[in-house]
Amino acid sequence: MNYLAHSLFSASNDLILVGQYCGDFVRGNDLRQFPDDVQTGIRLHREIDKFTDRRPLNLQARNLFQKPYRRFAGIIMDVLYDHYLASNWHRYCEISLTEHAEFVYSALDQHIDLMPPDLQRFARRSIDNRVLESYTDIDSVSRVLGFIAQRSERFSVLANTRSVIEEHDTALAHNFEHFFPDLQAHIDRLIQV
Repeated sequence: MNYLAHSLFSASNDLILVGQYCGDFVRGNDLRQFPDDVQTGIRLHREIDKFTDRRPLNLQARNLFQKPYRRFAGIIMDVLYDHYLASNWHRYCEISLTEHAEFVYSALDQHIDLMPPDLQRFARRSIDNRVLESYTDIDSVSRVLGFIAQRSERFSVLANTRSVIEEHDTALAHNFEHFFPDLQAHIDRLIQV
């Protein structure tokens, strides 16, 4: 899952949200430099990614992608899944996508000093471009993947994914419809423990 989904599972806690964003930017298990709720968010991010990556439906979906995209199928699917979530937001959240996005942007802005430098730049760009709301538009998937492609030469193939997205959109939307409720139930169980 990408940042919209991660932010949905932040329990309206701004520090857990910041931790969810830190999840892709922090390595290792020694998280003592972060406040407790940020640590919780990082661990939650990792649990969501682990659960998502291990689901048979998602493992099978990776086979839809041919070289050179197969290596990046997980990233492409994560961003597409945020598009499907945004497009059907009212089914998964009681507040509007705009209200949720405002909470996210405010939390990121307020706690930007807790983030690694790379994430600070990413967060600023996300806020300035209002990325979360843009996920309702399928074109945003290509733009977001283009931003990811700029992070490293090894991701450069992601800059040219439009045809691949269109080719697999229907199948992946179907996967999301079946997978996301399982993820919600898994996170609900974790939170209750």
